[in-house]
Amino acid sequence: MNIEAKTPFVMIIEDDRDIASYYRHVMDMAGYRTEIVANGKVAVENLYKSSPDIVLLDLNLPGVSGVEVLKILKADDRLKQIRVVVVTGYSEIAADLPDEPDLVLMKPVSPNQLTDLVWRLFQDDKTMEKRPFGNNPWDKSTGLYNRSFFIHRLGFALRNCREIKENMFGVLLVSPDSRNRVRTKPDMTPKVPGLPEFAKLLRASLRLTDTLARFDKDNFYILVENIQGREILSMIVNRFQSSLAKHSMEEIRFNIGAILCDGSYNNIDEILRDVKAAQSNSGRLNTL
Repeated sequence: MNIEAKTPFVMIIEDDRDIASYYRHVMDMAGYRTEIVANGKVAVENLYKSSPDIVLLDLNLPGVSGVEVLKILKADDRLKQIRVVVVTGYSEIAADLPDEPDLVLMKPVSPNQLTDLVWRLFQDDKTMEKRPFGNNPWDKSTGLYNRSFFIHRLGFALRNCREIKENMFGVLLVSPDSRNRVRTKPDMTPKVPGLPEFAKLLRASLRLTDTLARFDKDNFYILVENIQGREILSMIVNRFQSSLAKHSMEEIRFNIGAILCDGSYNNIDEILRDVKAAQSNSGRLNTL
C-alpha cells in the first residue's frame, strides 16, 4: 500500500519575535509548515490540538518554561513521538536538562545548520516529504516578500487553522491613496511617497512575525496569524492605523481592507477575493 507523503509540521516555541521570524523563514524556505507560539502555556495547549512533527524549543519562555514543556512532551504518550530540537544560548542549562531532547542547537544557528539538522530527524521517515520553496521570495522594489511567497505562507496558515479551529487568521490589504502627499518643508511642494518609503512605513507598524508582501503595483498584503476572535482583528487594525499615524509620514492616506479567516475557506483565491471586497467597501474593516 502506498503512503502519501506529508509536509513536516514545525511548531516554533520562541518568545523572541526576531528569532521566531528568522526560524519561520528558514523553515518555510526549506519546505516545512510552521506555527509560532510565544508562550509556554499556550504551546502546551496547542501541542495537544495539532500534534506537530517537530518542536523548535527555546528554554526561557513565559507562562511555562521550556524545560517544563520538554518534560511534558517526553512524559505524555500522546506527545512523546514529537521530535524536539532545543535551541538555546545557555550551554550549562542544555547540558543539565532532566529530559533529553532529540537535538540541541546552540545559538546563533545558521540557516543551513538548522535545516540540515532538522531534516536528519526525518531522513528515514518515508511518510515525510519537504517541499522547498525554490523561487526568490523577495520583491526587488521594496525588499518585502513577494506574491508567490505570501500565497505559499497563506496556504500553510489555512491548513494550520483547520487543525486548530480557534486559531483564526487575518488578512489585510493596504494601498496608498493616489491623492497622497507628504509635506517635506512648509515652503516646499509636497511629494508623493515612493513604494520603498511606504513599504518601510508598513513594516515599522507591524510585528516581526506578521507576513508583509507586495503583490503588484502598490497593493500590500499582510497576514496576521493566531487570532482568537473577531474583536481581536478590529483591535489589530486599529493599532495598525494608530501606528501609521504616529510616523513622520503621517499625512499619507491609505485604503485598507481586513477579513478574519477560519477553516471554512476552500482555497486561497476565496480569501484574496474577500479581502479585495473588504477594501472596496469604502476602505473599512470588514470581517467576512
